[in-house]
Amino acid sequence: MNTPFSKTAEDELRDQVATLRRDLAKLTETAAGAVAGSVGAAGHRAADSARAARASVVDTVVEHPLTAVGVAAALGYLFAALTRR
Repeated sequence: MNTPFSKTAEDELRDQVATLRRDLAKLTETAAGAVAGSVGAAGHRAADSARAARASVVDTVVEHPLTAVGVAAALGYLFAALTRR
């Protein structure tokens, strides 16, 4: 017999589903935060690598300006030859 104070199986199931939804929402927030942190860290590492590569190229051009001009001219010629066809 159902009394006003006893929960039916349907009520218990609804409570469990509501609890699962809350837990899933918390888990989703936690996972999103972890992924965002990882992506942010990877972005910082990529930016640092790009800055280091740029500095290396600038240093090489300053140390060997004629070689840099020759490489740029060769790449320009190659690009023009490939796009002309």
